[in-house]
Amino acid sequence: MRLPDCPLVIERRELGPLASIAQRLAAHAPFERKSAGSPDQAVAALGLLPAALRDDVLALARRFAAFMAVEAVRLRLEGVNTDACRKIHADYTDLRLITTYHGPGTDYLPSSAKLDEGNLQRLATGDIGLFKGRLYADSHEPCLHRSPPIAGSGETRLVLVIDSPLDEAQAIKLQTTGQKD
Repeated sequence: MRLPDCPLVIERRELGPLASIAQRLAAHAPFERKSAGSPDQAVAALGLLPAALRDDVLALARRFAAFMAVEAVRLRLEGVNTDACRKIHADYTDLRLITTYHGPGTDYLPSSAKLDEGNLQRLATGDIGLFKGRLYADSHEPCLHRSPPIAGSGETRLVLVIDSPLDEAQAIKLQTTGQKD
């Protein structure tokens, strides 16, 4: 991740028994659960989750916090049945972990590819992606990505997003003005 020309790191993984758990939870889409705090606090604040899913989210939150050298994280567990975040974009954050437990994974633009929908690639369900955002570092390119279009298809997604505890004022300022402090 420390390399300027590496906007995305992907860890391939199989979900195993989590796949059927995620499918059952995704059937309740749309919903969104958000929380923040230490990894343990943030996962507990998501509410009642099946044990295997809770344990996986906690393991990912702890890994992310350790990697980013932060004590707190922001979590979002979302059941999606629309084209949320359908435009190709980069996030106003430093680094974001995204994994899709059910449904099609996140679409992303490889770093050397021209900005065109035909060049998008897709993370497999279960894969873990670390996406550089606009606030990662001045010399680093953010990862351009989008949620796959699923509206009207009958498909659902169960997506986990983990962010570091950025200064919200800084992120809002960058988003509205394009200027870093």
